[in-house]
Amino acid sequence: MRGKGFPDLAMFRKNPETGAFEMLVAELKRDANSEFGEGQEEWLEAFREMGITTKIWRGDNADDRAEMYEIIEKGTAGHDSATEITPHTPSQIPVNFDVAMRNTIESIQGNEMTTGDKASLRRMKTENLNSAVFWKLMTQPGMRGIVPMKGGLIMHGIALMAHRDGKAHHAGTPVGRALYLGGQQQPGERGFYSEDRLSTLLAARGPALHRLLARLFRMLANEGVSFNWHEMARFILNEGYDESQADQCRIKIASAYYRVQRSARRSSNNESN
Repeated sequence: MRGKGFPDLAMFRKNPETGAFEMLVAELKRDANSEFGEGQEEWLEAFREMGITTKIWRGDNADDRAEMYEIIEKGTAGHDSATEITPHTPSQIPVNFDVAMRNTIESIQGNEMTTGDKASLRRMKTENLNSAVFWKLMTQPGMRGIVPMKGGLIMHGIALMAHRDGKAHHAGTPVGRALYLGGQQQPGERGFYSEDRLSTLLAARGPALHRLLARLFRMLANEGVSFNWHEMARFILNEGYDESQADQCRIKIASAYYRVQRSARRSSNNESN
């Protein structure tokens, strides 16, 4: 979380009878309508997983205030961790998903993961997510709320495209540009991924889109192509959840594709003249 959203209170108390220390972390909210900011839920969840008592206290709630004073005076015995964290809508993109994406890309492209683990991600199908390393990556902070099938498609694609030279992600290469160029450095008169294929891909929805993307990732892997995986991941996650955002992703892909095509045709015309 890079420090964002750290709980408002991190308190330690020494038990006067045993001498042992205990820790409590708490997020303070003004009232019942106050929402969580970036990273706040993930911090509370991480502390809970370590066995540390966590609380969400709201200033307009008399019971919360009473509990706060009791814990400060007597300790956390008998007080469970907060469970009323706002649920995520399935397939929602968390605010810190870019951090999780960076971690995922680094894990798959780097030396942290074994050759066997990477191979299991390449073989994995989104309808049968039988890869232990996939489920491990899904537990990262920032992945909470992501539909496993979509997370699987993203990891499958990164693993495929990282197989040859170890690099699937290149922040400076828009997806549309990569589709036009393929493995070429200079654009030709025709795109590596044809216009017909592009229009079919951008018109597809649901399982049909996922099948086309899996096929595309394999094609690009064979050419040693990399592109901006943050852009592709947001397209995958928004599709079927926020179609307005998904359409913006489609337009962005098409814009980059046709920008390279126009440049290639201008160059061809200049050479002919």
